[in-house]
Amino acid sequence: MLLDEHRLDALLAARNPWWGAAAWPGGRPAAGRLLRERPLEGALLDSAAAGLIVGPRRSGKTSVLHRMIDRRLAVANDVVYLPVDHPVLRLVPLGPLVDRALKASQFKSERPLVLIDGLQAIPDWPERWLELVRTRPRPRFLAASSVAPALEDPAFETHTLRPLSFREFCDWRGVPGLDATPLDLESPTIPERNDADDHLYQRVLDPLLADYLVRGGFPECLVETEDGQHALRENVVARAIYRDLPAVVGVQRVADVERVFLAALLLGGEPLHVEAFADAVELDRQTVGRYLDHLERVRLLTSLKNFAASTDRSRARVYPTDPGLVNALFERGIGVLADAVERRRLLLGAVVGQVAHSARERGLDVAYYREGDLEAEVVIVSPDGAVPVVVFDHDDIGDEEVAHVERLMKRTQARRAFLLSRGGPRRREAVTFFETIFHLPAAYFLYALES
Repeated sequence: MLLDEHRLDALLAARNPWWGAAAWPGGRPAAGRLLRERPLEGALLDSAAAGLIVGPRRSGKTSVLHRMIDRRLAVANDVVYLPVDHPVLRLVPLGPLVDRALKASQFKSERPLVLIDGLQAIPDWPERWLELVRTRPRPRFLAASSVAPALEDPAFETHTLRPLSFREFCDWRGVPGLDATPLDLESPTIPERNDADDHLYQRVLDPLLADYLVRGGFPECLVETEDGQHALRENVVARAIYRDLPAVVGVQRVADVERVFLAALLLGGEPLHVEAFADAVELDRQTVGRYLDHLERVRLLTSLKNFAASTDRSRARVYPTDPGLVNALFERGIGVLADAVERRRLLLGAVVGQVAHSARERGLDVAYYREGDLEAEVVIVSPDGAVPVVVFDHDDIGDEEVAHVERLMKRTQARRAFLLSRGGPRRREAVTFFETIFHLPAAYFLYALES
Protein backbone atom coordinates (compact mmCIF):
# COMPACT_ATOMS: atom_id res chain seq x y z
CA MET A 1 0.00 0.00 0.00
CA LEU A 2 1.52 3.34 -1.10
CA LEU A 3 -0.16 5.28 1.69
CA ASP A 4 0.79 4.37 5.25
CA GLU A 5 -2.07 3.37 7.53
CA HIS A 6 -1.66 6.29 9.92
CA ARG A 7 -2.12 8.92 7.20
CA LEU A 8 -4.90 6.92 5.57
CA ASP A 9 -6.80 6.57 8.86
CA ALA A 10 -6.52 10.32 9.47
CA LEU A 11 -7.93 11.10 6.03
CA LEU A 12 -10.76 8.60 6.45
CA ALA A 13 -11.67 10.07 9.84
CA ALA A 14 -11.74 13.57 8.32
CA ARG A 15 -14.18 12.38 5.67
CA ASN A 16 -16.30 10.53 8.25
CA PRO A 17 -16.58 13.03 11.13
CA TRP A 18 -19.53 11.18 12.70
CA TRP A 19 -17.31 8.26 13.72
CA GLY A 20 -17.50 8.33 17.49
CA ALA A 21 -20.10 11.12 17.43
CA ALA A 22 -23.88 11.01 17.52
CA ALA A 23 -24.38 12.84 14.25
CA TRP A 24 -22.68 14.76 11.47
CA PRO A 25 -20.86 17.50 13.42
CA GLY A 26 -21.71 20.92 12.08
CA GLY A 27 -24.28 19.56 9.63
CA ARG A 28 -23.89 18.22 6.15
CA PRO A 29 -21.56 19.89 3.63
CA ALA A 30 -23.22 22.29 1.20
CA ALA A 31 -23.37 19.63 -1.51
CA GLY A 32 -25.58 17.49 0.69
CA ARG A 33 -28.04 20.31 1.25
CA LEU A 34 -28.28 21.29 -2.40
CA LEU A 35 -31.17 19.07 -3.46
CA ARG A 36 -34.36 18.07 -1.77
CA GLU A 37 -35.32 14.44 -1.50
CA ARG A 38 -35.45 12.68 -4.87
CA PRO A 39 -37.91 9.90 -5.84
CA LEU A 40 -34.97 7.51 -6.17
CA GLU A 41 -34.29 7.60 -2.44
CA GLY A 42 -37.33 5.54 -1.50
CA ALA A 43 -36.14 2.63 -3.64
CA LEU A 44 -32.68 2.85 -2.08
CA LEU A 45 -34.09 2.75 1.43
CA ASP A 46 -36.39 -0.18 0.71
CA SER A 47 -33.68 -2.37 -0.78
CA ALA A 48 -31.14 -4.44 1.15
CA ALA A 49 -29.11 -5.21 -1.98
CA ALA A 50 -25.96 -3.48 -3.18
CA GLY A 51 -26.87 -0.49 -5.30
CA LEU A 52 -25.22 1.59 -7.99
CA ILE A 53 -26.53 5.11 -8.70
CA VAL A 54 -25.72 6.25 -12.23
CA GLY A 55 -26.36 9.80 -13.37
CA PRO A 56 -24.70 12.60 -15.30
CA ARG A 57 -22.23 14.79 -13.51
CA ARG A 58 -23.77 17.45 -11.27
CA SER A 59 -27.17 15.77 -11.17
CA GLY A 60 -27.17 15.35 -7.38
CA LYS A 61 -25.64 11.92 -6.72
CA THR A 62 -23.48 13.18 -3.84
CA SER A 63 -26.51 14.89 -2.33
CA VAL A 64 -28.39 11.59 -2.37
CA LEU A 65 -25.50 9.82 -0.63
CA HIS A 66 -25.31 12.55 2.02
CA ARG A 67 -28.99 12.16 2.76
CA MET A 68 -28.46 8.41 3.07
CA ILE A 69 -25.87 9.21 5.73
CA ASP A 70 -28.38 11.37 7.58
CA ARG A 71 -31.05 8.67 7.44
CA ARG A 72 -28.66 6.00 8.63
CA LEU A 73 -27.22 8.09 11.47
CA ALA A 74 -30.74 8.57 12.78
CA VAL A 75 -30.84 4.85 13.66
CA ALA A 76 -27.21 3.66 13.82
CA ASN A 77 -23.70 5.08 13.67
CA ASP A 78 -22.28 2.58 11.20
CA VAL A 79 -21.72 4.52 7.97
CA VAL A 80 -18.52 4.64 5.92
CA TYR A 81 -18.29 7.34 3.26
CA LEU A 82 -15.52 6.99 0.68
CA PRO A 83 -15.17 9.74 -1.95
CA VAL A 84 -12.83 7.72 -4.16
CA ASP A 85 -12.39 10.58 -6.62
CA HIS A 86 -10.14 12.10 -3.91
CA PRO A 87 -6.59 12.01 -5.35
CA VAL A 88 -5.07 10.52 -2.17
CA LEU A 89 -7.72 7.83 -1.72
CA ARG A 90 -7.11 6.76 -5.32
CA LEU A 91 -3.66 5.60 -4.25
CA VAL A 92 -5.27 2.67 -2.42
CA PRO A 93 -6.98 -0.19 -4.32
CA LEU A 94 -10.73 -0.24 -3.74
CA GLY A 95 -10.94 -3.52 -1.82
CA PRO A 96 -8.14 -2.75 0.65
CA LEU A 97 -9.50 0.80 1.03
CA VAL A 98 -12.90 -0.53 2.13
CA ASP A 99 -11.27 -3.07 4.45
CA ARG A 100 -9.12 -0.39 6.10
CA ALA A 101 -12.08 1.99 6.49
CA LEU A 102 -14.16 -0.69 8.23
CA LYS A 103 -11.28 -1.49 10.55
CA ALA A 104 -10.58 2.17 11.33
CA SER A 105 -14.25 2.87 12.05
CA GLN A 106 -14.34 0.09 14.69
CA PHE A 107 -18.00 -0.60 13.94
CA LYS A 108 -19.59 -3.50 15.75
CA SER A 109 -22.59 -3.46 13.41
CA GLU A 110 -23.46 -6.72 11.68
CA ARG A 111 -24.06 -4.94 8.37
CA PRO A 112 -22.56 -1.45 8.11
CA LEU A 113 -23.44 0.83 5.22
CA VAL A 114 -20.55 1.68 2.89
CA LEU A 115 -21.13 4.60 0.50
CA ILE A 116 -18.67 4.98 -2.37
CA ASP A 117 -18.77 8.29 -4.23
CA GLY A 118 -17.12 9.07 -7.59
CA LEU A 119 -16.68 5.40 -8.48
CA GLN A 120 -15.81 6.27 -12.09
CA ALA A 121 -12.45 7.61 -10.86
CA ILE A 122 -11.24 4.10 -10.00
CA PRO A 123 -9.28 2.43 -12.85
CA ASP A 124 -11.18 -0.60 -14.17
CA TRP A 125 -13.95 0.33 -11.78
CA PRO A 126 -16.67 -2.01 -13.10
CA GLU A 127 -14.47 -5.03 -12.39
CA ARG A 128 -13.29 -3.67 -9.03
CA TRP A 129 -16.87 -2.79 -7.99
CA LEU A 130 -18.22 -6.20 -8.95
CA GLU A 131 -15.38 -7.95 -7.13
CA LEU A 132 -16.06 -5.85 -4.01
CA VAL A 133 -19.77 -6.67 -3.96
CA ARG A 134 -19.24 -10.38 -4.55
CA THR A 135 -16.40 -10.98 -2.10
CA ARG A 136 -17.52 -8.84 0.87
CA PRO A 137 -21.08 -9.83 1.83
CA ARG A 138 -21.07 -8.22 5.27
CA PRO A 139 -21.47 -4.52 4.39
CA ARG A 140 -24.26 -3.11 2.27
CA PHE A 141 -22.64 -1.17 -0.55
CA LEU A 142 -24.14 1.86 -2.27
CA ALA A 143 -22.03 3.58 -4.91
CA ALA A 144 -22.42 6.52 -7.27
CA SER A 145 -20.87 6.88 -10.72
CA SER A 146 -21.22 9.33 -13.58
CA VAL A 147 -20.55 6.47 -16.02
CA ALA A 148 -22.79 3.44 -16.43
CA PRO A 149 -21.21 -0.03 -16.59
CA ALA A 150 -21.19 -1.63 -20.03
CA LEU A 151 -23.09 -4.60 -18.59
CA GLU A 152 -25.24 -4.92 -15.51
CA ASP A 153 -24.95 -7.83 -13.09
CA PRO A 154 -27.48 -9.40 -10.70
CA ALA A 155 -25.00 -8.87 -7.86
CA PHE A 156 -26.17 -5.24 -7.63
CA GLU A 157 -29.14 -3.06 -8.53
CA THR A 158 -28.61 -0.12 -10.89
CA HIS A 159 -30.61 3.07 -10.31
CA THR A 160 -30.61 6.03 -12.68
CA LEU A 161 -30.61 9.58 -11.33
CA ARG A 162 -31.65 12.09 -13.95
CA PRO A 163 -31.47 15.88 -13.62
CA LEU A 164 -34.47 17.55 -12.03
CA SER A 165 -37.82 16.58 -13.50
CA PHE A 166 -40.21 19.39 -14.37
CA ARG A 167 -42.09 18.81 -11.12
CA GLU A 168 -38.86 18.98 -9.09
CA PHE A 169 -37.94 22.13 -11.01
CA CYS A 170 -41.28 23.67 -10.02
CA ASP A 171 -40.75 22.65 -6.39
CA TRP A 172 -37.31 24.21 -6.42
CA ARG A 173 -38.67 27.46 -7.87
CA GLY A 174 -40.96 27.70 -4.86
CA VAL A 175 -44.24 26.71 -6.49
CA PRO A 176 -46.55 25.23 -3.84
CA GLY A 177 -47.58 21.65 -4.52
CA LEU A 178 -50.34 21.65 -7.12
CA ASP A 179 -53.15 19.17 -6.66
CA ALA A 180 -52.21 17.03 -9.66
CA THR A 181 -53.01 13.34 -9.50
CA PRO A 182 -49.79 11.39 -10.20
CA LEU A 183 -49.90 10.15 -13.78
CA ASP A 184 -49.15 6.46 -14.30
CA LEU A 185 -48.19 5.78 -17.92
CA GLU A 186 -49.62 2.25 -17.85
CA SER A 187 -52.97 2.99 -16.19
CA PRO A 188 -53.51 6.76 -16.24
CA THR A 189 -56.26 8.66 -14.51
CA ILE A 190 -56.85 12.40 -14.74
CA PRO A 191 -59.02 14.53 -12.48
CA GLU A 192 -62.07 16.47 -13.59
CA ARG A 193 -61.08 19.93 -14.79
CA ASN A 194 -62.54 23.15 -13.46
CA ASP A 195 -62.04 26.86 -14.00
CA ALA A 196 -59.81 27.27 -10.95
CA ASP A 197 -57.53 24.47 -12.14
CA ASP A 198 -57.34 25.90 -15.63
CA HIS A 199 -56.32 29.27 -14.27
CA LEU A 200 -53.72 27.70 -11.98
CA TYR A 201 -52.11 25.46 -14.54
CA GLN A 202 -52.12 27.93 -17.40
CA ARG A 203 -50.88 30.87 -15.32
CA VAL A 204 -48.36 28.88 -13.27
CA LEU A 205 -47.17 25.84 -15.21
CA ASP A 206 -46.95 27.26 -18.73
CA PRO A 207 -44.44 30.03 -17.86
CA LEU A 208 -42.45 27.60 -15.73
CA LEU A 209 -42.30 25.07 -18.56
CA ALA A 210 -40.84 27.76 -20.83
CA ASP A 211 -38.23 28.48 -18.15
CA TYR A 212 -37.49 24.77 -17.75
CA LEU A 213 -37.00 24.30 -21.50
CA VAL A 214 -34.32 27.01 -21.43
CA ARG A 215 -32.58 26.34 -18.11
CA GLY A 216 -33.04 22.58 -17.83
CA GLY A 217 -32.92 20.49 -14.69
CA PHE A 218 -29.31 20.61 -13.53
CA PRO A 219 -28.89 22.45 -10.22
CA GLU A 220 -26.58 24.95 -11.95
CA CYS A 221 -29.54 25.98 -14.12
CA LEU A 222 -31.21 27.59 -11.12
CA VAL A 223 -28.60 30.26 -10.69
CA GLU A 224 -28.22 33.09 -13.16
CA THR A 225 -28.64 31.69 -16.67
CA GLU A 226 -25.25 32.83 -17.99
CA ASP A 227 -23.29 31.40 -15.05
CA GLY A 228 -25.45 28.27 -15.11
CA GLN A 229 -24.75 27.65 -18.77
CA HIS A 230 -21.01 28.03 -18.20
CA ALA A 231 -21.25 25.50 -15.35
CA LEU A 232 -23.10 23.03 -17.57
CA ARG A 233 -20.48 23.32 -20.30
CA GLU A 234 -17.53 22.98 -17.94
CA ASN A 235 -18.78 20.79 -15.08
CA VAL A 236 -21.09 18.44 -16.95
CA VAL A 237 -20.18 18.12 -20.63
CA ALA A 238 -16.45 18.83 -20.56
CA ARG A 239 -15.75 16.64 -17.53
CA ALA A 240 -17.82 13.76 -18.89
CA ILE A 241 -16.15 13.82 -22.30
CA TYR A 242 -12.61 14.90 -21.45
CA ARG A 243 -12.21 13.19 -18.07
CA ASP A 244 -14.62 10.28 -17.63
CA LEU A 245 -14.48 8.73 -21.09
CA PRO A 246 -10.66 8.62 -21.33
CA ALA A 247 -10.43 7.19 -17.80
CA VAL A 248 -13.21 4.61 -18.02
CA VAL A 249 -13.43 3.47 -21.64
CA GLY A 250 -9.99 4.52 -22.86
CA VAL A 251 -11.11 7.08 -25.44
CA GLN A 252 -8.10 8.99 -26.73
CA ARG A 253 -9.56 11.20 -29.46
CA VAL A 254 -11.94 12.99 -27.13
CA ALA A 255 -12.34 15.96 -29.48
CA ASP A 256 -13.97 13.53 -31.94
CA VAL A 257 -16.42 12.43 -29.22
CA GLU A 258 -17.31 16.05 -28.56
CA ARG A 259 -17.90 16.61 -32.27
CA VAL A 260 -20.22 13.58 -32.41
CA PHE A 261 -22.12 14.90 -29.39
CA LEU A 262 -22.62 18.35 -30.89
CA ALA A 263 -23.64 16.89 -34.25
CA ALA A 264 -26.17 14.62 -32.51
CA LEU A 265 -27.70 17.63 -30.76
CA LEU A 266 -28.01 19.46 -34.07
CA LEU A 267 -30.18 16.63 -35.40
CA GLY A 268 -32.90 17.81 -33.04
CA GLY A 269 -34.43 14.36 -32.63
CA GLU A 270 -34.58 13.48 -36.32
CA PRO A 271 -33.76 9.82 -37.20
CA LEU A 272 -30.02 9.31 -37.39
CA HIS A 273 -28.80 8.08 -40.78
CA VAL A 274 -25.49 6.60 -39.68
CA GLU A 275 -23.69 6.76 -43.04
CA ALA A 276 -24.53 10.41 -43.68
CA PHE A 277 -23.86 11.31 -40.05
CA ALA A 278 -20.47 9.59 -40.13
CA ASP A 279 -19.54 11.46 -43.30
CA ALA A 280 -20.55 14.76 -41.73
CA VAL A 281 -18.29 14.25 -38.68
CA GLU A 282 -15.53 12.65 -40.80
CA LEU A 283 -15.46 9.35 -38.95
CA ASP A 284 -16.34 5.77 -39.89
CA ARG A 285 -19.75 4.44 -38.91
CA GLN A 286 -18.35 1.92 -36.38
CA THR A 287 -16.54 4.71 -34.53
CA VAL A 288 -19.67 6.87 -34.57
CA GLY A 289 -21.74 4.03 -33.13
CA ARG A 290 -19.17 3.42 -30.41
CA TYR A 291 -19.00 7.09 -29.47
CA LEU A 292 -22.79 7.39 -29.30
CA ASP A 293 -22.83 4.42 -26.93
CA HIS A 294 -20.18 6.12 -24.79
CA LEU A 295 -22.25 9.32 -24.66
CA GLU A 296 -25.21 7.31 -23.40
CA ARG A 297 -23.02 5.71 -20.73
CA VAL A 298 -22.12 9.14 -19.37
CA ARG A 299 -25.83 10.04 -19.55
CA LEU A 300 -25.46 12.95 -21.95
CA LEU A 301 -27.71 11.36 -24.60
CA THR A 302 -30.87 9.27 -24.66
CA SER A 303 -31.55 7.18 -27.76
CA LEU A 304 -34.73 5.52 -29.01
CA LYS A 305 -35.23 2.84 -31.67
CA ASN A 306 -38.14 2.83 -34.11
CA PHE A 307 -41.02 0.70 -32.83
CA ALA A 308 -42.20 0.27 -36.42
CA ALA A 309 -39.00 -1.36 -37.65
CA SER A 310 -36.89 -4.35 -36.75
CA THR A 311 -33.88 -3.65 -34.57
CA ASP A 312 -31.53 -4.20 -37.51
CA ARG A 313 -33.26 -1.60 -39.68
CA SER A 314 -34.18 0.97 -37.07
CA ARG A 315 -32.57 4.38 -37.25
CA ALA A 316 -32.13 5.75 -33.76
CA ARG A 317 -33.27 9.13 -32.58
CA VAL A 318 -31.02 10.83 -30.07
CA TYR A 319 -31.92 13.53 -27.58
CA PRO A 320 -29.96 15.38 -24.89
CA THR A 321 -30.55 14.05 -21.39
CA ASP A 322 -31.73 17.49 -20.36
CA PRO A 323 -32.97 20.46 -22.44
CA GLY A 324 -30.57 22.82 -20.71
CA LEU A 325 -27.56 21.09 -22.24
CA VAL A 326 -28.25 22.08 -25.82
CA ASN A 327 -28.99 25.69 -24.84
CA ALA A 328 -25.83 25.91 -22.75
CA LEU A 329 -23.62 24.52 -25.51
CA PHE A 330 -25.04 26.85 -28.15
CA GLU A 331 -25.35 29.73 -25.64
CA ARG A 332 -29.06 30.33 -26.17
CA GLY A 333 -31.37 32.20 -23.84
CA ILE A 334 -35.11 32.69 -23.59
CA GLY A 335 -35.20 34.05 -27.15
CA VAL A 336 -34.83 30.53 -28.53
CA LEU A 337 -38.47 29.85 -27.66
CA ALA A 338 -39.60 32.39 -30.26
CA ASP A 339 -38.44 29.92 -32.91
CA ALA A 340 -41.28 27.39 -33.19
CA VAL A 341 -38.98 24.66 -34.54
CA GLU A 342 -36.45 25.04 -31.73
CA ARG A 343 -39.13 25.24 -29.05
CA ARG A 344 -40.68 22.03 -30.33
CA ARG A 345 -37.29 20.30 -30.28
CA LEU A 346 -36.73 21.34 -26.68
CA LEU A 347 -40.19 20.22 -25.66
CA LEU A 348 -39.77 16.85 -27.37
CA GLY A 349 -36.44 16.38 -25.60
CA ALA A 350 -38.07 17.07 -22.23
CA VAL A 351 -40.96 14.69 -22.93
CA VAL A 352 -38.67 11.94 -24.23
CA GLY A 353 -36.29 12.30 -21.28
CA GLN A 354 -38.95 12.10 -18.59
CA VAL A 355 -41.03 9.38 -20.23
CA ALA A 356 -37.96 7.23 -20.96
CA HIS A 357 -36.70 7.59 -17.39
CA SER A 358 -40.09 6.85 -15.84
CA ALA A 359 -40.67 3.80 -18.06
CA ARG A 360 -37.19 2.33 -17.77
CA GLU A 361 -37.22 2.64 -13.99
CA ARG A 362 -40.26 0.36 -14.12
CA GLY A 363 -38.48 -2.13 -16.38
CA LEU A 364 -40.41 -1.07 -19.49
CA ASP A 365 -38.92 -0.49 -22.92
CA VAL A 366 -39.34 2.76 -24.85
CA ALA A 367 -39.14 3.60 -28.53
CA TYR A 368 -40.49 6.07 -31.06
CA TYR A 369 -42.83 5.26 -33.95
CA ARG A 370 -42.49 6.42 -37.54
CA GLU A 371 -44.04 4.73 -40.55
CA GLY A 372 -45.35 6.65 -43.53
CA ASP A 373 -47.24 9.69 -42.26
CA LEU A 374 -47.81 8.20 -38.80
CA GLU A 375 -45.54 9.27 -35.97
CA ALA A 376 -45.35 9.15 -32.18
CA GLU A 377 -42.49 10.83 -30.33
CA VAL A 378 -42.42 8.12 -27.65
CA VAL A 379 -43.96 4.67 -27.36
CA ILE A 380 -43.99 2.91 -23.99
CA VAL A 381 -43.79 -0.83 -24.54
CA SER A 382 -45.58 -2.50 -21.62
CA PRO A 383 -46.83 -6.07 -21.11
CA ASP A 384 -50.32 -4.77 -21.92
CA GLY A 385 -49.20 -3.35 -25.27
CA ALA A 386 -47.91 -0.11 -26.71
CA VAL A 387 -48.76 3.31 -25.25
CA PRO A 388 -47.99 6.07 -27.80
CA VAL A 389 -47.26 9.65 -26.72
CA VAL A 390 -47.89 12.21 -29.49
CA VAL A 391 -46.89 15.86 -29.14
CA PHE A 392 -48.56 18.74 -30.98
CA ASP A 393 -46.95 21.95 -29.77
CA HIS A 394 -49.90 24.21 -30.48
CA ASP A 395 -53.27 25.08 -28.95
CA ASP A 396 -55.76 24.43 -31.73
CA ILE A 397 -56.15 20.65 -31.50
CA GLY A 398 -58.96 19.51 -33.76
CA ASP A 399 -60.33 16.49 -35.55
CA GLU A 400 -57.22 16.09 -37.71
CA GLU A 401 -54.88 15.63 -34.74
CA VAL A 402 -57.27 13.29 -32.96
CA ALA A 403 -57.70 11.23 -36.15
CA HIS A 404 -53.90 10.96 -36.43
CA VAL A 405 -53.69 9.49 -32.93
CA GLU A 406 -56.60 7.13 -33.62
CA ARG A 407 -54.89 5.77 -36.75
CA LEU A 408 -51.65 5.42 -34.81
CA MET A 409 -53.40 3.45 -32.09
CA LYS A 410 -54.96 1.16 -34.66
CA ARG A 411 -51.59 0.55 -36.35
CA THR A 412 -49.82 -0.18 -33.04
CA GLN A 413 -52.81 -2.00 -31.51
CA ALA A 414 -52.71 0.39 -28.56
CA ARG A 415 -55.60 0.61 -26.12
CA ARG A 416 -54.55 4.00 -24.78
CA ALA A 417 -52.51 6.95 -26.00
CA PHE A 418 -51.49 10.42 -24.85
CA LEU A 419 -52.10 13.49 -27.01
CA LEU A 420 -50.09 16.44 -25.68
CA SER A 421 -50.76 20.02 -26.75
CA ARG A 422 -49.60 23.53 -25.84
CA GLY A 423 -52.74 24.17 -23.81
CA GLY A 424 -56.31 23.04 -24.11
CA PRO A 425 -58.28 20.36 -22.29
CA ARG A 426 -57.43 17.74 -19.75
CA ARG A 427 -59.84 15.00 -20.72
CA ARG A 428 -60.35 11.44 -21.86
CA GLU A 429 -61.52 10.99 -25.43
CA ALA A 430 -63.09 7.60 -26.09
CA VAL A 431 -62.06 5.96 -29.37
CA THR A 432 -64.05 2.80 -28.72
CA PHE A 433 -65.36 1.25 -25.53
CA PHE A 434 -61.91 -0.22 -24.85
CA GLU A 435 -59.64 2.51 -26.27
CA THR A 436 -58.98 5.98 -24.91
CA ILE A 437 -56.96 9.05 -25.84
CA PHE A 438 -55.78 11.13 -22.88
CA HIS A 439 -55.62 14.72 -24.13
CA LEU A 440 -53.40 16.76 -21.80
CA PRO A 441 -51.46 20.02 -21.87
CA ALA A 442 -47.77 19.16 -22.13
CA ALA A 443 -47.01 21.17 -18.97
CA TYR A 444 -49.61 19.22 -16.98
CA PHE A 445 -48.33 15.89 -18.36
CA LEU A 446 -44.72 16.62 -17.38
CA TYR A 447 -45.73 17.94 -13.96
CA ALA A 448 -47.99 15.01 -13.08
CA LEU A 449 -45.84 12.25 -14.59
CA GLU A 450 -44.66 9.78 -11.96
CA SER A 451 -40.88 9.75 -11.69
